[in-house]
Amino acid sequence: MEERRVASNAAGRSGTHPSRRRLDRRLERGDLTRMSIIDATIDLFRSGSPQPTVDEIATRAGVSVRSVHHHFHGVEYLVRRATEVYSARHRSLIAAIPPHGPVDVRIRAICHQRRLLFEAVAPVLLANYLRAKGSPEENDIVSEYRILLRRQLAGTLRPEILARGAHAQILFDALDVATGWQSWLSLRFEGGRSPSAAEDVMVYAVSVLLR
Repeated sequence: MEERRVASNAAGRSGTHPSRRRLDRRLERGDLTRMSIIDATIDLFRSGSPQPTVDEIATRAGVSVRSVHHHFHGVEYLVRRATEVYSARHRSLIAAIPPHGPVDVRIRAICHQRRLLFEAVAPVLLANYLRAKGSPEENDIVSEYRILLRRQLAGTLRPEILARGAHAQILFDALDVATGWQSWLSLRFEGGRSPSAAEDVMVYAVSVLLR
């Protein structure tokens, strides 16, 4: 009898209280619901709906409109969160490129990586751009990419940039503009260029700047 009581007490100490397990399950379900809503929002962006309604999001996620409002206080916050999640999933498309070897090869590698990144994230960035154009939130999201891309430029083209001496910073800023999201937006979605044509324009611009 004593052995069973000791064993039971030990099990109680080592196990999880039923109420805690129920709480954990509720939290897990909540996390899964939030992610399904975010993924549904992203799916709508990618299917050509940059400004989906709460009803559309709820239907795509398979949840109630009330659930969307419960987990996200407003569509604007949901759009921002979906943008952050989707953007984070594609940051690995920008990889370090060694600052040596033929410069034309490095230029092409830089521009091709940007093409892959910008084409992948364009649906969510465009959705965010349309909803929050010029707002601090929109600028914050674009700035995160700009920091990443500027860091790659500074590393990959370091010899060529430093060779300009007093004009190194001017060159660097010009390269940043030529290879940034706003330039891609202008070429692809305002100018109607194809992805390959937009990449060629970017390669040409960088090559001319480095002459």
